[in-house]
Amino acid sequence: MGRWQSEDLTDTRAALEQVGADLELLDSKHDEDEIIANVRDADGIITSESPMTRRVLESLTQCKVVLRTGVGYDVIDVEAATEQGIAVINIPDLWTREVANQAMSLLLALNRRVVNLHSDIRSSTWTPRPPYDVGSLHGETIGILGLGRIGSAMAQRAKGFELNVIAYDPYISDEVFAERGVTRVSFDEMMSQSDYISLHTPLTDETRHIINENALRLMKPNAYLINTSRGPVVEEAALIKALQEGWLAGAGLDVLEKEPPASDNPLLSMDNVVLSPHSGHTSVLSLQLRTGRYGEEVAAVLDGRMPRNLVNPQVREHLHLV
Repeated sequence: MGRWQSEDLTDTRAALEQVGADLELLDSKHDEDEIIANVRDADGIITSESPMTRRVLESLTQCKVVLRTGVGYDVIDVEAATEQGIAVINIPDLWTREVANQAMSLLLALNRRVVNLHSDIRSSTWTPRPPYDVGSLHGETIGILGLGRIGSAMAQRAKGFELNVIAYDPYISDEVFAERGVTRVSFDEMMSQSDYISLHTPLTDETRHIINENALRLMKPNAYLINTSRGPVVEEAALIKALQEGWLAGAGLDVLEKEPPASDNPLLSMDNVVLSPHSGHTSVLSLQLRTGRYGEEVAAVLDGRMPRNLVNPQVREHLHLV
């Protein structure tokens, strides 16, 4: 369930046909009754943005698997799915490089004031010595929230630009920090010490609005915030206030609390904000590979096999996955 019009789903169909399953395409839906009416008897569900709430999941009569077509799976009530014996799958590995590249692109665009200089030239202003502050980058500090796959890939890229890398992630071991060459710090230390902060955490009850007014006030006034994770990780109203009042220098955002944003969202008119439309996962290669994975992962569960990324391993025994 999602925006499938632009995707060639031949590989998805082929993988599902291997286990005798047919693919039915549905537009994105957000009304629970409408979702239930369309998927009640499904054996498996592939969703991009349609919410799989507790009520939806409890209404399914024979569903074995729900796949979220990306890294985050906050559109699925995992606890309810587990109680119903439904496998939850995500695809966290296909676009690790792409999202890290997007985060680094946003950071560089802000650091080098690329968008501002581009606009200057288009308005016939030639400024070889720009009237903007430009950080050295090398020798500066980047703080990474979440040192998982994408956060680690971002750390690797940052090191290539000679940045000092610190991170906050209470779920990652000291050994992993050491392997990545990243210094572990507290959340407050990360917020206050960093010249750039890049967010790479899933959206959970714990991380929703973790970047709030209190956190933003810890940042240096010349620091930048980069978010390629999930919009609600940042309290957007607080970020707008911080940018308007000069608590921080700017922001690079691939994700927003409401997508697409309202036309009167102040972020759209700020010259110290660089935006992209939740497109960080996209590349020619990732688009080629992803649709086959959708079908392969769902087909595995329908065929009694373990998928590559089972979010709720508690259902393995119930579904007899081997």
